[in-house]
Amino acid sequence: MFQSERERHGWIEGIRVAVRPVAQFEKGELDLALLTPDTTPDGLRVRRLFDEDYVCALRAGHPDATPGRLTLDRFCALDHALMSHSGHVFQGATDEALAHLGRSRHAVLSIPSFLVLLDVLRTSNLIAVIPRRVMAGADGLAGVDPPLEIPGFTKVAAWHEDGV
Repeated sequence: MFQSERERHGWIEGIRVAVRPVAQFEKGELDLALLTPDTTPDGLRVRRLFDEDYVCALRAGHPDATPGRLTLDRFCALDHALMSHSGHVFQGATDEALAHLGRSRHAVLSIPSFLVLLDVLRTSNLIAVIPRRVMAGADGLAGVDPPLEIPGFTKVAAWHEDGV
């Protein structure tokens, strides 16, 4: 049977999707938001979508891209890039996990887009700790497990009771 382009790619007739700042959702200007439970405002309907963990992303061929080679000392010594929505935050879940061990890392680049971050990693010796799903299918990159425990996160869909 013939499938339309929309059916093959999972689009639903009459539905349009725009990626917008969460603040617009909180003002009631959007119908649905993808959030983490700790950032979800009270009084919303919520459905858990998935649990996520982290992976270290490096360019393919990076000297530390071999599984089992990346020690905690080496991890802390490398220059790190990270994604922050504002583009100017240099700390995150990785830094919290390192602080519990009395350690720190050297974050030298903050970028507001995972897509741009992946391109930077492909052409540099920087390392980044990113959600495993972001790494999936990323050509030209190698993924290795972090040399420390970094708590993952849960992603939820949230909507107003009278919405969606």
